[in-house]
Amino acid sequence: MKPVLGVAFDLDDTLYLERDYVRSGFRAVAEYAVRGADVSAEDAFTFLWHDFLAGVRGSAFNDLLTRFPTVAERRGVRELVGCYRKHAPSIAYLPGVEALLRELRAEGVPLAVISDGPLISQVAKAEALGVACYAEPVVLTDAWGQDFWKPHVRAFQTVAEAFGLPAERLVYVGDNPDKDFHAPAQLGWRSVRLRLPGQVREARPHDAVPPTYEVGSVTALRVLLLELLSGVEHGSIRS
Repeated sequence: MKPVLGVAFDLDDTLYLERDYVRSGFRAVAEYAVRGADVSAEDAFTFLWHDFLAGVRGSAFNDLLTRFPTVAERRGVRELVGCYRKHAPSIAYLPGVEALLRELRAEGVPLAVISDGPLISQVAKAEALGVACYAEPVVLTDAWGQDFWKPHVRAFQTVAEAFGLPAERLVYVGDNPDKDFHAPAQLGWRSVRLRLPGQVREARPHDAVPPTYEVGSVTALRVLLLELLSGVEHGSIRS
């Protein structure tokens, strides 16, 4: 196959660990929620974080208000969701990721980011990480509305047009087999699943559209991308 010439990355659980954003958001919500209540921010945070570690998804704020009635007297779920989405996140690149982005840019490789999620949150994450220093375009699909979230192809077509490259010269790096690899397969891109401990979807099996490759570390991702950029390919799963 021809060498890859352009690389696009997912954001959540690919450039940084999504659980770090959740932790940061829960800290912000806890501090906001307990103002005027007889509950400490640390107790509220501990409750939220324990729920998350136990696998609770989608009901954390409802559960918080049920557990602490004096908080429920002052706050509603919608307020807490707004606080979570609008907070300035304390997040950082996964070890080795920023060095990889710098290396690729130094080699002249065009880089992009494609990410789903509420726009206000994704903008805050992108700004906290400074992804615009490395990637252009940064495509946050919610700017078009949720109908254009992955697995819709629009974001990938936008990147291909921005790079001026055909599909066979492009690769997408993501983490989520539920949605990340459909559009690349449909369009003829190659794709890489970065699978790491601590990812929200770490244990999920592949769906019907698996990635072209799977790697189990940022080091292995670097080696694979450099091979693809040089036209060398060996196997599909790396540790």
